[in-house]
Amino acid sequence: MSSHTSSDDTGDPVARFLSQYAARRERTVDDHMFRGTEQAPAPGAFRLQLFDAAAVRPVVLAIQTIDDGPSLINRAEAYASAVWRCQRPDDAEPPLWIQRQLNEPDDDESPFQLVTFTVAGHHQLTGPRWHQLTAAQVEHLLGQPADGSRGDGYQPPPAEPEEIPVYEITPVADLPRPRPFREPHCMPAPDSWRRLLFWRTHPARPASCCWYHQQDWTRLSETAITLIEDAHRDGVTGCDIAPYALAKAQAAGPVTDNHALHTLLAPSLAICAASAFTNGQHRVQAMRDQGVIRTITVRWHTPGAPTETDLG
Repeated sequence: MSSHTSSDDTGDPVARFLSQYAARRERTVDDHMFRGTEQAPAPGAFRLQLFDAAAVRPVVLAIQTIDDGPSLINRAEAYASAVWRCQRPDDAEPPLWIQRQLNEPDDDESPFQLVTFTVAGHHQLTGPRWHQLTAAQVEHLLGQPADGSRGDGYQPPPAEPEEIPVYEITPVADLPRPRPFREPHCMPAPDSWRRLLFWRTHPARPASCCWYHQQDWTRLSETAITLIEDAHRDGVTGCDIAPYALAKAQAAGPVTDNHALHTLLAPSLAICAASAFTNGQHRVQAMRDQGVIRTITVRWHTPGAPTETDLG
C-alpha cells in the first residue's frame, strides 16, 4: 500500500505557509506611493497592496524600486510595522508580508519574497526571515493573480545633481582614528592589547606583512599631491582630475606601485573620511605607522549645495 505525504508535512516552510494561509482574498488597498515610516527627512516609499478576506489574516504585497529610498530588504521590519500600525491598528497579529524589490520600474524578473517576523510588541516587528516565492505561489496564497508591478502611480524621485569629487591636501593626523579589519596580524585595533603587544615584540615591522605596509606612502602621497596641484594649475576640475593625473604619472615612466597611486587618485577608491571613513582606513593606518605627514583625500560636493564658507 502506498503512503502519501501532504505538502505541510514535507518540512518545506513555504509549503506549510501556503497550506495554512492560502485563501480567496480581495484587494482592499492599492497605494502606489505608501510612505513606509514617519521618520524624517526622507522615508522610503513603496507600492502597498492589501488583500483581505473574512476569518483569515490579511496579506500585504509591497513592491519597491531601488530609487524609492531605504530598501525593502534593509527596512523590512520597519515597513511591515508601519503598515500594521497604519492599516490594521486593531489586529493582534500583523498582516502576512510578501515583498518584491525591483531593479527598475519595468523589471518583470525579480522574485517575490515571503518575509516572516518575530512579534516584539504591538506594531513592533523584528528578526526578518526571507523565503523566495514564485508568482504561482503568490497567486495561490491570494486566490487571484498578483500584480507585481510598481504600478502606474509610481512617482520617480527628481534627478539629483551629480556629485563631484573635491581633492584636498589633508594632514594624516587630522583624519579619524582608523579601525582596520581583515588584517589582524599587522593591523589590530589601535587601542587593542594585540597592537600594544605587536609594537613591543616587532619594533621593526617586516615590509611584506601586508599590501598596505608594502607601499611607500610618503612618496606616493607627495606624488599624488604634486599631480593634483598640477591639475588645479592647468584648470582641470572634478571628475577630470583623476584621468589627467594618472595619465601624467604614466607618461613620466613606468611605476611599479602605480596601483597604489591609483587608489589615492581614483574618486571611487580615494581616502574619504569626515567623522568616519568611507574609504581608506587601511591605508591611513599604514600611513600612521610609517609616519606620513600629509596625503590626498576626497570629499564629495553636490553643485548648488552650501559650502562651509557659505555657512560661515
